[in-house]
Amino acid sequence: MGVSQRWGGATNKAPIRNKPDYKNLHNMKTTYTVKLGISGLTPTDLVKKGRNHVTMMTGSAIYTTPTPALATLTAACDRLDVANQDVLFNGGKLAFTERDVAEKELRDPIKELAGYVQAVSKGDKPKVQDGGFDVVEPGEPIGELPPPQALGSKLTNMSGRVALDWKGVRGAKSYQVFMSTSSNPFNWELTAVTTKSRLDVDSLEPGTFYWFAVSAVGAAGASSKSDPAQAMAA
Repeated sequence: MGVSQRWGGATNKAPIRNKPDYKNLHNMKTTYTVKLGISGLTPTDLVKKGRNHVTMMTGSAIYTTPTPALATLTAACDRLDVANQDVLFNGGKLAFTERDVAEKELRDPIKELAGYVQAVSKGDKPKVQDGGFDVVEPGEPIGELPPPQALGSKLTNMSGRVALDWKGVRGAKSYQVFMSTSSNPFNWELTAVTTKSRLDVDSLEPGTFYWFAVSAVGAAGASSKSDPAQAMAA
């Protein structure tokens, strides 16, 4: 029964508020959002991710008509794999351009596939994971930073110098720059630490090729190394 209150001879009942059904609230199913998971991936890791989606969805009883088709995704993985190998072992402007194009042509279908998985799974976490994707968890920490992207070199007239630059990583406090005099295998040595997304490496042998890689350092430590970049000292 409501509580009666009297003002000036009139009797009014205070409104009765229904208690929330905590049992039903507890049993409510969480709808998750697909985590795309391609930000900061190197071309090598992007190919691995694409192939994993193909493996997970082949013969799936949940994802019977993947969009895009798995054959399309496989072809995009193959193209980027070949282009990336060409960059790592041969280098050259044309090779880098082809890899950039191939990388975009793999990222786009993975984004499309994520939308398909979101629609079919209806945000069910196990079903999302059956498609090779992870989910966005509430309050999920950032964790380890992705490796820097677009590592390259600029022309310079300073003898014995390689002028490096790369795309900055959000959350990075500094960058570790590694150098190798060989690519088979790499013999990485830490060359410098900088807070900027560029570095001039001096005192090198003019006309000699070197390989470089960069890692981003944040609150969770250092990221994995970027894709190697080959550069010739001026």
